[in-house]
Amino acid sequence: MEYFLGSTPFFCFNKYVKKHITIQDFTCMKKYPPFVYLIGILFVVNLLWMNHSVSLWDEDEAAYAGFGMTMLETGDWVEPTYQWSVIHRKTPFHFWSIAISYKLFGVNEFALRMPSVLAILLTCWLVFLLGRPLFGQKNAGRAAIILATSVQLPLMGKIALTDASLLLFQTLGVLSLLNYLYRPSWKWNLGLWFAMAMGILVKGPPIILLIGGMWVLLAIFHPKRKNLIGTHPWFFGWLAIAPFAGWCYASYSQDLLLWEQTGNEIPFAAWWQKEYNGHKIHLLPFLWEWYVLRRIGGSVLGQSGFWGYHLVVLTVAFLTWLPFWFLTLKASFKSFFKPSDKVLLLIIWLVIGWFFWEFMSSKLPSYSMGAQPALALLMALQIAKLETQEDDSKILSLGLGLYSFIFSIVIIALPIVGVYLLGNWTLVYLLPMSLVLLVLLIKLLRTRKNTEQLFQNTAIFGGVLMFLLWTCISPIIEQSSIKSFDEIIKIAYQESGENKDARLIFTGLDIKQQKISLLVYGEQTFGAYEEMHAPEAMLAFLEKESAVLVVGQDAIKPLQAAFKKAKIPFNAQKVLHRSTDDALKPHDFWVIGNVGSIE
Repeated sequence: MEYFLGSTPFFCFNKYVKKHITIQDFTCMKKYPPFVYLIGILFVVNLLWMNHSVSLWDEDEAAYAGFGMTMLETGDWVEPTYQWSVIHRKTPFHFWSIAISYKLFGVNEFALRMPSVLAILLTCWLVFLLGRPLFGQKNAGRAAIILATSVQLPLMGKIALTDASLLLFQTLGVLSLLNYLYRPSWKWNLGLWFAMAMGILVKGPPIILLIGGMWVLLAIFHPKRKNLIGTHPWFFGWLAIAPFAGWCYASYSQDLLLWEQTGNEIPFAAWWQKEYNGHKIHLLPFLWEWYVLRRIGGSVLGQSGFWGYHLVVLTVAFLTWLPFWFLTLKASFKSFFKPSDKVLLLIIWLVIGWFFWEFMSSKLPSYSMGAQPALALLMALQIAKLETQEDDSKILSLGLGLYSFIFSIVIIALPIVGVYLLGNWTLVYLLPMSLVLLVLLIKLLRTRKNTEQLFQNTAIFGGVLMFLLWTCISPIIEQSSIKSFDEIIKIAYQESGENKDARLIFTGLDIKQQKISLLVYGEQTFGAYEEMHAPEAMLAFLEKESAVLVVGQDAIKPLQAAFKKAKIPFNAQKVLHRSTDDALKPHDFWVIGNVGSIE
């Protein structure tokens, strides 16, 4: 099969294609049009914009922020620990990167998210750099642009989850493996096993499943399967596990030292138990049960879904590329049984990176992210093919029609929803946002007959849409009562008389109020926090030492009664909060300080 890069045939090593590549073609390929720089700048701005001002997203991001803070404070870089964060523990690479970022930029939201920003930037760069030898420069460039202006990928750079780092190493590992298949070289082998080692340290099994599964399917179906022998997984696979094994040993040694200090001994056979003689033993048994056994055999925290869940997720992830989405799906299914050798690479990537996860009962949107570079490359190939064929014009029209319908609704609904939620003042920026998107959408639809212009306008619309959504929607969310935890600590700081040495005390927080970001912000502002029952909190309040109480629903009535009995006015500030994990039901806080209250 022959793919085209505009007027330039897709690069492959046969005489027919070589005759069609001219000096002018290579000269043009070395020069990037202004459009590419525009998308690049927009992509970087989208990743960095407002990362410093958007507060922590509970629960995972706040837990990871806590892990990084604890590593810096205690010097323990082995086991991630933080209050209320037991279920968020993972292998440590991402937490190491957060702690290092804190060292460089300070302990703040911007530093917390910087590792994810760099991971997403490098992922798109690797799709271009390592996709070039396999699929041609223009196709690889288009794929990188598609990823950069999609929905889910840029958002992953704005939230400090492990998934961005995992995707980086998955992409490096897969593209190194595919390049090795065609041009065996030590550099591709190094890239493959380095990515495997780092991916295991980020999140454990997912990268083994992706690259290992692809290796097996390539060995069965690909005509160049013999080259895979040179990757020597039976040797380098063990080396890739070595960093993870070293971390496990360090963690085990730390446990042994702890037990020796308490005068106990722990047999090796008991190490994999969750408890031994009533004591908690180790992180690894938890990781094995929570992240492997439970997710294979069921789900955790209700994280399940229907068959086809990940297809829906991927469709939303590429919603800004809907005009070309149906073409890509059609080509993928059409090529499934008789693909060319290069398309076969991407089909196998999709089977393991996406289709495999449809059979898992445990489901999260991030599971299928590893397939997104493959889909972007397939989409780029279809766009190149569309430049020379008109057979798919009906499917393109269907995609454009649905695209226009969805984003017309978005353009109309955004100002209405903003006014409904927060009032007429939101029109100041939501109305201009809708007008800009309307102009870009009309321009896009007018270029539907020119594939290159349609591609460029789609990319610009996607990039601008993500920028405007983040700029306009995040302030609305920040001012709502579902993200009030940083506001609680700001009020507590005011109640303390802006005394960072004041005691910060949490009391009576119900299970829906025990949010990790509350602790992170408290520790950032006051340096420490305490948790007390209501009677102890009352005694601490009555002491001469400066103290601030953050009161939850479980303690508000007893404390009000205690204040009344002590003849002290309960002049607490009420902070509205609606729990996102309890159908937005109210779980409000009260903040009161003893500055000026006790004589």
